[in-house]
Parts: sequence; C-alpha cells; structure tokens
Amino acid sequence: MDQLEVEFCADTGGTFRMTWGQQDFWRRKVRRYGDASWHFNIPVVLDLPGDAGPADHVAVGAALRRLVERNQSLRAHFAESPDGPLQQIARSGTFTLRLHQSTLETSRADAAELAAELAAVHFNHETGWGIRIAVVCAGQLPRHVVFAISHQVADGGGVQVLIDDFFDLLRARPDSGKPKGRWQPIDQVLREESTRGARRNQAALGYWRKQLKRIPPSMFAFPGAPAGQPRFRRLRLDSRALAVAAARLAVGCQVSVPNTLLAGTALGLAALSGQTTCVLRLVLSNRYDDDARSMVATASQDGLLVVDYLADTIAGAVRATHRAARTAAFYGSYDPVAVDELIGAVAVERGVHFDLNALYNDLSAFLDGPDGAGPARAAGDRVPEADARKLLKESVVVPESTWDGQSCKMYLAAEPGTDICSLHLLGDTAYLPLPAMQALLLGIETIVFEAAYRDIAVADVPALTGLSPAVVMPDAG
Repeated sequence: MDQLEVEFCADTGGTFRMTWGQQDFWRRKVRRYGDASWHFNIPVVLDLPGDAGPADHVAVGAALRRLVERNQSLRAHFAESPDGPLQQIARSGTFTLRLHQSTLETSRADAAELAAELAAVHFNHETGWGIRIAVVCAGQLPRHVVFAISHQVADGGGVQVLIDDFFDLLRARPDSGKPKGRWQPIDQVLREESTRGARRNQAALGYWRKQLKRIPPSMFAFPGAPAGQPRFRRLRLDSRALAVAAARLAVGCQVSVPNTLLAGTALGLAALSGQTTCVLRLVLSNRYDDDARSMVATASQDGLLVVDYLADTIAGAVRATHRAARTAAFYGSYDPVAVDELIGAVAVERGVHFDLNALYNDLSAFLDGPDGAGPARAAGDRVPEADARKLLKESVVVPESTWDGQSCKMYLAAEPGTDICSLHLLGDTAYLPLPAMQALLLGIETIVFEAAYRDIAVADVPALTGLSPAVVMPDAG
C-alpha cells in the first residue's frame, strides 16, 4: 500500500481540557482498556463519486485536507496531566493518506476489509491522530474513502457529521470560499466551564443523587457463578415479528419505537432480577441543539434510567419508561468526575456498593427510517396478529463474538429497523449464562409482541416469558 504525507494548516489550536464527553470516554474506555480499546474504533467506507462531483485524486485529497483543518478533534492529541485530561489541538502538521489499488469488481469489498483492518489497531492518542484515512482506487480513479475513527475523536453522531462534512467539501468548488464555521470541542469546553454549564452540571448531580439514594444497588444482586470461557459473549436476535410489534405498540402508547424496545429490555431485566425497579445506564448522544449537532467530537455520556414497575399493564410500563428515558436524557450531560465522586459518596452513606453495569444503547439514529416514524409505524399497525405471529417462527438467536476484559455485566444495543429488528446482547456469563442471555432476548420479543395485541399485566411478565431470578442464580444449575 502506497501512502502520502499531507500537510494541513488551520486557524485554531492550543491546549485545553477535554470536554465532558471526551473525559468520560478517556477515563472509562481508553485508560481502562488500553490496547483493547480498539474495540470501540469505528470503521467507515464512503463510496465515490456518487453525487459528490468529479472525484479525482486532487479533489479527494483537497477535501480530506480541508476536513482535517476544519475539525479540531481530527488534529488533536489527548493526554493525562497534573491538571487532569487535556487535548492538544495542532494548528499545523501532517497526516498519512494511504492509497490502495484495487479493481472495479472488488474495490468495495477491499475497502470494507481495509476499514476493518485499520480499525482493529488501537490508537496512541498521545503521539498520533485519532483517525486513519485511506483511499481505494480502481480504474485510475478513487472509488472509496476509508476512515478508521477512534471513539475518543468522535461518537456515532460525530461520525455522521464528519461524513456529511466530507461530501460537502468534496462538492465545493475550490474558489467557493471558506465553509461556514461549526461548533468545535473548544467551544464546548468553554460552554461547560460557563455559568450555564455549571447550572447544567448541578442539576444533573441533583438528579443522580435523588436516584442513587433509592435505587437497588445492582440488577445482579447475587454472587457470580464460575464463568464460561470466553467469559464475555455476544448473542444477536433477528426478528421480523419484533419489528412489526414494536411499531404497533409504539402507535398504541404514543411513544417512539426505540422506547418500546427499551421498555421490553427493562421489564425483562427487572423480571430476571426479581425487582420492581429497573436501573439501566443509557448511552445518550447529548446533541440537543444545532451547535452540538454540528460538532465532530465525542459528546455521548451515560444517563441513569430509573423506572418503577408496579401494578400496571405493559402498555403503562412503556409510557412510564418513555417518561423516565426523557428525564435521564435531560440530566445526561455532566462532569463525569463529579458524578463518580457522588456515586462513591452515596454508596458510603447507604453502606452499599453500586454496580451500575447494565447498559442500553439505541442505534436507531444510524438506520434508515429512525425512530419507527411514519410508514414504518403504519405498516406495523396494519399487520393482523395471526400474520405477525407466524413471523415469530422466523426469529433467530445467533452467536456474534466474544470480548474478554469487559466491565459490564449486560450491554444491549438495539437496531429497530423497518423490516427486521436486531438486538445485540453482550453478557458476563458469570451473571448471565448463555441460556439466560437467550432467554432474555426472546423474553424481550415476547413482552413487546404480546403487549402489542392485548393488555398484559406487568405482574404476568415472569410467567409470560419464563424470566425470573432462577434463570440466572448460580445454584439454578
């Protein structure tokens, strides 16, 4: 593979503290996982030229150079210091552009393989940039641009902004002038350090304190069993029936499709734990205004979802989960060091150890037709129960991968597509043996499906799904 060193020269730079989102990822992922932090890298393949104009070597190279100059996080180093974690944003320097020769027939597959290869190596953020860039060529022209992006540099929302920005720059004429400015990590740091930022942080701390004083310390309040090897396993449920039922239930409850899946997950986990309150950490985008939505950086943090499931129907529980999720999102932007200190202080006050290691991530923003809106909802609402029930026979649970060294006991990522819904479950087999993981995935499907067509009492969830503490307790065999 050939490579070029491309020079860049930008208007902004300097040394600043990391944003709250950057600090959160730095502390919880980069420093904790070390070399294994590559698991969080994001591979991207962009097809050229499409509607991007004349995608020759000069145009693509110029667009990539301007992309780096335009986005501070792409030319930042990250490091610890006596004053805390800092980002050092370079005004000038070089980045490596890798050039890969392929054929018209195989270029797309080669680009996907190259993206995976570049993303499978961790980034040294203290000495290198947090993005790797390649161009796959065929027929003497660039056909694909490949990015491998560190999550320290951009989260999912930031990657979407980066993609849009690249194509905008590729389409722009060389004489069209400087693109409109956008929100940068430096701007976000200044906002967080402002009076407005301090008020937001204090409000978040108040919410977290209120919930921490009353929640169950763990959703897995029993000793771990001898774990399988590898200890951390992934399973995936693919279900057309769940896609139909989630859309129908969303219409009936007047909530989003992702929140029906979140409610199903929370109800299933509560049944497994034998508790009436479910506690989940929600992965939140924290992009609530035009400024944040235009930023190429990591803004996401975990929100604290707390929802009580008392005497009610599943439909009522879905609406309660929707309200709790909105509240968790409202208080989901905060100083992560302050929240960790608060968790420790409340644990001492209560004489407990908090185990907040059950996580949920809604990936609907990265699918076609996000949020189950419009036609997707209508289609789900029109499918008769008998036809939808036939689809249940097509549902499959398949193994995906393993990931040793994880810290969470449960992590579920939901992809609520229009035609098929996929749930990806990572579990610690000391607390969620493989049979329990499969039972949880199928239990979520059952909860959402049955509630989409009739009133079901929350108290009936264990009998309906077979989910109970006996499924996960070490002495259950």
